[in-house]
Amino acid sequence: MTTAPARPEPTVDSRGLWIGAAVGLPAAIGLGAVLAVFRPLFDATSAALGLMIVVVAMAALGGRAAGIVTALAAVASFDFFHTEPYLSLAIASRDDVETTFLLLLAAVLVGTIAARGRAARRREGAARSEIRRIHRVAEAAASGRAPAEVIAAAQDELRELLVLRESRFEALPLDDLRGTYARIGRNGAVEGVTSMTFGRGDEGRGGFELPLGGAELPVLARGQHIGRFVLVPTAGRPVSLEARLVAVAIADQVAAVWIPQDKERIVR
Repeated sequence: MTTAPARPEPTVDSRGLWIGAAVGLPAAIGLGAVLAVFRPLFDATSAALGLMIVVVAMAALGGRAAGIVTALAAVASFDFFHTEPYLSLAIASRDDVETTFLLLLAAVLVGTIAARGRAARRREGAARSEIRRIHRVAEAAASGRAPAEVIAAAQDELRELLVLRESRFEALPLDDLRGTYARIGRNGAVEGVTSMTFGRGDEGRGGFELPLGGAELPVLARGQHIGRFVLVPTAGRPVSLEARLVAVAIADQVAAVWIPQDKERIVR
């Protein structure tokens, strides 16, 4: 049975909020206060640009949530220290109202763009890492190593790729094997479950958590099932579709070196 469509649940970027509150907020207020001391040397526009730099830096460090928290702090700092009446959140001048609004708008936009660039770099790094995982298993298969060694390498790569508590290979005949699991299909979909929990991994990709009871990754050689990898997940760690497809590719490398009459079982 194919997985029923699951509705992604909104998630809160707690790390970004923490960075924004613990680093961005005091940095924006502190910079506003320092620039106020040298007000004769820095006009309001220069102060606004300086505060925007802090917003961009926090967005690059902690993501969109950190950028927005810092942007709000920057606007408050600008209003308090650099608009008349000073040391008050009131604004007397229409020009200062416009500057404050534009600062908020520009800070949020620039911070969001910086955060998206950071997320794109993280996704690119994750993709390179996944390619290296496939290459390492393929290299083990191409070097003529025994199937048991290739399977061991695949187990290690799957464990790290999917952040598993356990990864083990079970060979045919499956009748002798215990446990019925949800299955990861050739298209990366998780089959045999009716609902899944959505979340985001460290690299920023959205994905679903594998069933806590485990999932199986079938291994096919020449169109025939020869066994499966049993994947026991870590609770609370979502797995993206891209990572699941890489897992299928890793299983295919095991199939490429499988000897038809080989009935050994490897439990790791």
